[in-house]
Amino acid sequence: MWTELIHPTIGVILLIFILVRLSGYISAHLQGLAYLLTRSQSVAVLFMFLVLAPGVFIHELSHWLMARLLGVPTKGFRVWPKRTRSRIIQMGAVEVRGGGTISLALIGMAPFLLGTIVLILLGGWFQGPPHHIADWRTWFSREGWTPVLAFFHRPDWPWRFYAIWIISTSMMPSAADRAPLRPLGWLLLIGSVGLILAGVAGTLLQQIQGPLLRLLDLLAAAFWLAVIGNLAVAGGLWLTEFALSTLLGTRVEYG
Repeated sequence: MWTELIHPTIGVILLIFILVRLSGYISAHLQGLAYLLTRSQSVAVLFMFLVLAPGVFIHELSHWLMARLLGVPTKGFRVWPKRTRSRIIQMGAVEVRGGGTISLALIGMAPFLLGTIVLILLGGWFQGPPHHIADWRTWFSREGWTPVLAFFHRPDWPWRFYAIWIISTSMMPSAADRAPLRPLGWLLLIGSVGLILAGVAGTLLQQIQGPLLRLLDLLAAAFWLAVIGNLAVAGGLWLTEFALSTLLGTRVEYG
């Protein structure tokens, strides 16, 4: 029972990890590309912001909407780059006043939750995700890839693909967004241990296994398209930056 969920869960975690890494790479190298041309850090930050502005707006709007939905007061809505005291560039911010552990965790994770739903809608996966696409072992077979690549047979795939990329690049929670998750994680861990000790975990898992496997396939299908889009952009940035560095005889050092 448990073993049927292991490989799909690993697959989804791997895709999220890859998206996080690609998102960081793209943000850094958008700045690097602009810096190569202008030698100005301010222009580099502005260039990155302008490219990612639609995703940044959706990110902050997600925080605001979730806070309003949960009845948590908010103050300020900023969608503009600002350097914090710790020298970190913050693309936007929504300040919340109050809220409990669960509400703050939901507000922090709102961009990821809303972004995931939008990715699923844009991919058309609510009509039925590819079967077993979450199982990472299927990624090495043609049969596992064919249903995902069928997305590119749609006549409207270019604008959908752009929307998938811009949303997936900005949907990942920042360090401040993830901060409220730690206490919630402990609550979930304690609750899970309690269910196991009570002897009901196996029965509960058996009842939800089917929907849970479908959910993992939905997530994997959505994240796969996002990975493809981010890989394409990251590759384009690498090639452009390499060409410029060779032409100008200099390169950007990333910390």
